[in-house]
Amino acid sequence: MKVKIVTPYGVVFERNCRFVSFRTVEGSMGILPKRAPIITQLAVSDVKIRLGDDEEVKLKVAGGFLMCDGSEVVIVTEEAGMEEDVSPEKFFEARERVEKVKRFFQTR
Repeated sequence: MKVKIVTPYGVVFERNCRFVSFRTVEGSMGILPKRAPIITQLAVSDVKIRLGDDEEVKLKVAGGFLMCDGSEVVIVTEEAGMEEDVSPEKFFEARERVEKVKRFFQTR
């Protein structure tokens, strides 16, 4: 299955994988190929992507949304990247923007 992570600045990550694990606002989840379609809201957390038997990539995401159709996983987020590439300031600014949007929609 293909996994793609997209920010407003472009595609951060795009590869084929065997498994994706992540944390939603309701708890942790994992996706295997051919899973039933899902759209969920992500928490600010790590996304672990298993590429092969012994190869795993871990990226940080500043919340966002995940969509899976069974053959592709797409994550849309304000900020994402490898742990060493993501500045803490940008990460927390993006997190604060996500929290403001959530508060806005909760008052409606």
